[in-house]
Amino acid sequence: MNGLEKYGSIIKNVCLAILFIVSLWLVFYGQKKIGYFGLGLQVLGIIGLLINLYIYNRKYK
Repeated sequence: MNGLEKYGSIIKNVCLAILFIVSLWLVFYGQKKIGYFGLGLQVLGIIGLLINLYIYNRKYK
C-alpha cells in the first residue's frame, strides 16, 4: 500500500465518521422539534446512518 492509498483510506474513514456524527445529530435534533420538520430531520438522519452502514458492509460482501 503506497502513501496515496493510505491517505485515501484515512480520508474515507474520517468522512464516514463525520457522516455518522451528523446523522446521529439529525436524529437527536429532529426528536426535539415538533411537526413534519422534525420528522424530516429524523428521516434524513436515519438515511445517513443506513448509507454509513451500507458503505461499511459493502467490503464484506
